[in-house]
Amino acid sequence: MSRRCLPLIALATLGTGCEALAELTPKVTFERLDVNDINFEHADVDFVFAVDNPNPIDVGLADFSYALALEEVPFLEGDNGQGFQLEANGTSELGLPLDIAFAQVFETIEATRGEDLVDFRLAGDMGFNTPAGKVDLPYSEEGDFPALRTPTFRFQALRVPKVGLTTADVEIDLGVDNPQGATLFFDAFDYGLSLGGNDVAAGFVSTFAVEGDQEGTLTLPISVSLLSVGEVILDAVAGERIDMGIDATMDVDTPFGIVPLSIDETGKLRVAE
Repeated sequence: MSRRCLPLIALATLGTGCEALAELTPKVTFERLDVNDINFEHADVDFVFAVDNPNPIDVGLADFSYALALEEVPFLEGDNGQGFQLEANGTSELGLPLDIAFAQVFETIEATRGEDLVDFRLAGDMGFNTPAGKVDLPYSEEGDFPALRTPTFRFQALRVPKVGLTTADVEIDLGVDNPQGATLFFDAFDYGLSLGGNDVAAGFVSTFAVEGDQEGTLTLPISVSLLSVGEVILDAVAGERIDMGIDATMDVDTPFGIVPLSIDETGKLRVAE
């Protein structure tokens, strides 16, 4: 007689040997990955399993161990199974909620730039308190996990195409780096600019796009008053590097939905020849 069947002798009224255990054992199937909330800092997700309980009574989940690997690199492990009950004679959804910080993800794995997804593997054991005693069921599932990288901005170029008696026309090129695989659309770009430590302009760009794995250029044409920053403009035209700053808010249309983004960038530029 198999050693695994010995504890079932007392269950003769339910069947014989290991067949009784098989009849009472829940069946586990991985259903999907639900992304509940995602931004450029983290992803709040549920790994959802369908668990079929063949027993005529509710069955409790004793433990739920898990080990999550991303791109085959161990990332997170733990146990999360308290208080869950499977409905009698039916299928229940069992969710494993995890909050994944993207900074930790990209510090841990060498995720390829220009990809929107990384491979995951989730493995562990579910322990159920069945009428036949505690039963541990191993599971191992694979799939794709969202990888949302933050686009970055930098000052590229400064031009002063025209200087009048009281105002100067200024053009500022911002480099916008898109590390995703998909094209990103930047909507409602609401910004404020400073030159030489002085706030000089505020503006709004309704939308612009940057292709995947590319750095695009956003040009901001402004008119500045020489009464307030005339000395700064003259220094720039003379070839000196001047302090620049931009703060902005926007909505970024990503492969995983609309995600808000705020920036506060500084830099130093000379007037381009």
